[in-house]
Parts: sequence; C-alpha cells; structure tokens
Amino acid sequence: MRDRWRSNLELYPTEATGRCASHHSRIYLAWLCLLLMFGVLAFGAVEIWAMSVLEIAAAVLCTMVVVDRICFRGMPFKWNPLFPPMLGFAAVLTLQLAFNLTAYRYVTLLACMQYIAYGALVFLVTQLDLDERSSNLLVLAFVVFGSGVAIFAICQSVGSSPHIYWLRSPQVGAEFFGPYFNRNHYAGMMEMLTSFALVLSFSGLIHGSQRVLAAFAAVVMAASIFLSLSRGGVVALLCELFLFFWIISAVQNRRPVQTWMLLLAACGLVFLVFVGSPAMWSHLEDVHETFRPELFRDSLRMVAEKPILGWGFGTFPTVYPAFRSFYTTLFVNAAHDDYLQVLVETGTLGFTFVVWFMVVLYRKGLPLCRDVSTSWQGVLRLATLVGCTGVAVHSALDFNLQIPANAALFFVFCALATSLSTDKPSTLRFGRMQVYKGEATLAGPH
Repeated sequence: MRDRWRSNLELYPTEATGRCASHHSRIYLAWLCLLLMFGVLAFGAVEIWAMSVLEIAAAVLCTMVVVDRICFRGMPFKWNPLFPPMLGFAAVLTLQLAFNLTAYRYVTLLACMQYIAYGALVFLVTQLDLDERSSNLLVLAFVVFGSGVAIFAICQSVGSSPHIYWLRSPQVGAEFFGPYFNRNHYAGMMEMLTSFALVLSFSGLIHGSQRVLAAFAAVVMAASIFLSLSRGGVVALLCELFLFFWIISAVQNRRPVQTWMLLLAACGLVFLVFVGSPAMWSHLEDVHETFRPELFRDSLRMVAEKPILGWGFGTFPTVYPAFRSFYTTLFVNAAHDDYLQVLVETGTLGFTFVVWFMVVLYRKGLPLCRDVSTSWQGVLRLATLVGCTGVAVHSALDFNLQIPANAALFFVFCALATSLSTDKPSTLRFGRMQVYKGEATLAGPH
C-alpha cells in the first residue's frame, strides 16, 4: 500500500499532494468544529474548566498543524492579512506585562492566555487547505448544529424550565437562554450561526426541498434570537440581514430577491406569533436602562486618566468600582460595550489595532463574496462575514467577545472570511481553453 501511494505521488505529485493536504485539513477541521461546538454547549465556556479545555485544545491543535505542515509535508506557512493587527495588539499586551503597566497583573496574564488561544485558532484555520468538499461539510455542520441548538433553546424556553439542560441551576438572577447563562450572549452566538442557513437558502447550490429546509433552519435560528429577549441581538440580526441582501443584490448583481426575502420575513413573523408571548414584545419595546449612560461616562473618565496603554487587559471589573458614579448592589463585570472596554483596558494604542483588524476584515472579505451561487467556498466566505458583522454590531451594545465560546467562533469565522482562496487561478482564456499556471485545460460545465 505504501509503495502504491509513493508511485502515485511520483506520477502525479501535485494531485496526490493536494489530496493528502485536503484529507489532513478535514481531520483538523473536524476537531476544530467539535471544539467550537463544545464551547457553545459548555455554557459558552465561561467556567474555568471549560475555558481551560478550550485553551489547551487550541494549543494542541495548532501545534499538530505546525508539526504536520513543516516536518511531514515541508510546506510553507500561509499568510493572513489579519496577522499584523493581531500581532500589534499582542505587542501592546506584552508591553503591559513587561513593564507592569496593569492594575492587576494576574488578571491580565489570564486574559492574555485567552487571546493567545484565539490567535492559535486564527493561525490554525489559515493553514488548512479547504477545498469545496471541506467547505460544504463545514457549512452543513454549522447549519445543523445551529438549528439544533435553537430548537433546544426554544423548547427549554416554552417549557419554562428553571434549569439549563433541565438539570443545571443557574446563578440567582441569571437570565439564561439555551445553554448560556446570559440571553444576550446566546443571541451573539446564534447571530453567527444564523447566517449559514440564511446564505445557504439563497445560494444556487441547493434546490427544492433542500432550499426550503435551509430557509426553515434560518427562520428557527432567527426566531430564537427574538425569543431570547435580547434587544442587542435583534438589532445585530437586522444589520446582518441588511448587509446580506445588499451583497446579494448590489455586489453580485443577482436577480431581485424581494419575494424570497418577504417570504422569509413572513415565516419568521408567523413563527413568533405562535411561539412568542406578550411579555416578549413588551420587553423588546422597553429600551430604558438607566445604568448605561452613567457606565459610558465613567468609562470615558477611566480612558482620560490612562489614554495611551490603558489600565491593563482584563482589568475593567477591578478598576471600575473606583470610578462608579451610581449606586447599585450588582457587580459591574463589564462595560457592556466591547469597543469601549478595550479602549479602557488597552488605551488608544490597543484600540487602533482593533480598528485596523475590522478594516482588514471587510476590506479583504467583501471582495471575496462573489461566487455564493456557484461555490461552497463562496457560501462559507459570505456566511462567516455576515455572522461576524452581527457580533461586531452587538459588541457595541454588550460584551459578547468576552465570552470564550463566542470569541472563538468570531475569530475562526474572521479567519475563514479572509483566508479562503477564490479557487480561480486562471490568467488567460482562449475560447473554451483556460491556462492554469502554464497548463492548458478545456473549460467545460462544472
């Protein structure tokens, strides 16, 4: 068997190497999917044990990919345009630790370990050789997983269960939904997964009953965001829909999609009418929260005192009590705005790299969203970019990126949106003949 494989490799080196690389990538991809799904099901990986599993597994997977790519296959590492802003942000954190420019060194060290784990996941995803089959499996996996979690969350909510999984008692006062202790964080996770079913239902790769099934999955996932009573989640979902339909209609110049969009909206509304309750609608209409303006002003005062490098990554809950201007018996554990909190903790220098990261994400990701109707990689690129948009919007209203499972999904999806190749290496076209790096092939229907 080994001789046969070696002879095939000698006769067809590029094809055999490509098959081997794709096979290895699918194995790593399967483990990566299991890790991300574990984080979601383990209460968002907010507990120490789940967070430790996520960090250790990310390090192990990244090490395996590095060893496999260098020692066994002798392939160079692939580059991702997200690396420079992530490395720049890491440099800011290194300065805080090296010169003890943090209000609580131990907490900053723990937060840096989480960031290293997210960086390892981005590096891992960039090195994978994802072909059409791998992209197909990844899209379907997230559609099935997301719809399954949404159905579970809706059943748990409709049944008015006081326990997560009908077994685990949450903390006193926790407003849990699905497997998450906080309904807003559930909405942040579901925003990223809803985009997979939504994009798939509009693609040209499925038809008939498969399209209806994908649309139904999108409706169920979107409805669960409404049922979670997360106002930020609803706003983020609407922004996702706006971006998606703008790309479909304007960037890709496809036929009008108003009919299909109205049908999806009607199905979602009917679903909510039957499953929702008057309490849900009244909660979504009540946008009065007195503590947020004060929290915003207090955070700006914190920035004014240390504007360059901030108070230290992860130290907001430690420092904030000295700046709090309102009375509350609750522990304020976050600024409820990821952008404002990173400005407080890392200063304008760290915030600059965050802005750079977001600019690169859309500058690189948007031009790649062209072939959603003909390519599984196109579906995956657009789904991940739309999902990241939901979290980017929601992060201005909450702290989803401080939930390990949500942050891991976000960084993995950012890497997928910016690192997938377009699989169109042709440079010249002569009638039905295409030239690929010096080799001529006939262009026929795919």
